[in-house]
Amino acid sequence: MHRSLSNRIGIIGDRILFAALCVYALAACAIGWQYGQGLTGLLGAGLALAVGGAALLAHGTLVSRMVLALALSALVALHIHMGRGTLEFHFGVFVTLALLLVYRDWRPIVAVAGFFAVHHVLFDRLQAAGFAIYCTPEADFMKILMHAGYVVVQAGLEVFMAVSLTAVVRQSDELQALLAAISANGQIALDVRYVPVQTRGGKALKDVLEKMHDTVAQVRGSSEMIQMSGGEIAQGNQDLSGRTEQSAASLQQTARSVEQLAQTSRESAASAQSAGQLAENAAQVARRGGEVVASVVTTMGEINSTSQRMSDILGVIDGIAFQTNILALNAAVEAARAGSQGRGFAVVATEVRSLAQRSASAAREIKGLIEASGEKVRSGTELVNQAGATMKDILSSVEQFNQAMAGIRHAADVQSQGMSEINLAVAHLDNVTQQNAALVEQSAAAAETLRNESANLTQKVSVFKLALGAQPALA
Repeated sequence: MHRSLSNRIGIIGDRILFAALCVYALAACAIGWQYGQGLTGLLGAGLALAVGGAALLAHGTLVSRMVLALALSALVALHIHMGRGTLEFHFGVFVTLALLLVYRDWRPIVAVAGFFAVHHVLFDRLQAAGFAIYCTPEADFMKILMHAGYVVVQAGLEVFMAVSLTAVVRQSDELQALLAAISANGQIALDVRYVPVQTRGGKALKDVLEKMHDTVAQVRGSSEMIQMSGGEIAQGNQDLSGRTEQSAASLQQTARSVEQLAQTSRESAASAQSAGQLAENAAQVARRGGEVVASVVTTMGEINSTSQRMSDILGVIDGIAFQTNILALNAAVEAARAGSQGRGFAVVATEVRSLAQRSASAAREIKGLIEASGEKVRSGTELVNQAGATMKDILSSVEQFNQAMAGIRHAADVQSQGMSEINLAVAHLDNVTQQNAALVEQSAAAAETLRNESANLTQKVSVFKLALGAQPALA
């Protein structure tokens, strides 16, 4: 199909040259009748028409062009011969060369120019040799050379024009072939790699179509990828929207829980403050109890010391009673020696001895009581000392508890303040989450719109038919 224009030009040229061949044949008959060579003209015209008619069987080919061109040239040579070299008949040479431009092919022009060059030289030399063959009225080789110069100039110009026109025709054929290859049943086929081109215009158009093919392939691949990505984004945004709504609901529940926890923390801080106050009061009571126990320990020590002194005094009393008993015993011995004079003194000594014995007995009882009391006082002192040590331990523990309660109270205050800040942060996060949920819904709608637009773009680009298995080069 890419040579259809050249074929049409060849067919049209064959028809034009065959029509010219018919005119030349009639002219041959007329010239032959005019110059008394009617039979020669008739035979020449018939032969030329027969050859031309046979050439039409292969119309549009190089064979038909060459045969028709040479048939025309032969009739021109026949005209010149039958006209006895009349110069006016030589115009047929230039007319024939001009007619050959209809083919846009330099080969018939060169063939005809060569034919006329050989004809003129050969017929001139034969005419000069005395044969009844005419090229000019009289044999003149210089005139033949001058005619040949004109023929060469015209043939050269026509060859140049034919080559130029052939290039235009070939370019037109290639452009037509490219345009025919583009149209594909309502689509635009951009795969023109199989269409051969040689001209500059054909190469330029083919390069443009190939670049367009690559661009459309990339656009189609991009639109398909955008459509797929848009669908995934839309689906992801829908899932994200659902999860964001769930997160918003969970965050609201968390906000309520944090508010309750903050309230509980404030109550715990208040309870810790009350417990700290109670611990402070207990520490003061423990300190006062410690002071009382210390006083009791001191008093018990003094009582123990007094009991010790009383025991010493009773020892002295017991010694005095023992000495008194001895003195009473000596006094009785002396009274017995004195006889009747010492009877009264003996009674006194006896009484004194009895009193000394009772005093000693009483002193021993009192000493026993005092020793028992001292023992109890020592036991009580030890117990009081132990109670004092215990009170010190209790006081130390209460002090530590008070310090711990102070730390707990401070921590509860910090926790209450922190919970208040967390409550504010959660409230802000809840607001941000609500806004994000709204933005996610908008993003989902935008992604759906993008997917629809990419699908529309893909449908629009599908009018271009790409090469089979063409893969877009996506960046």
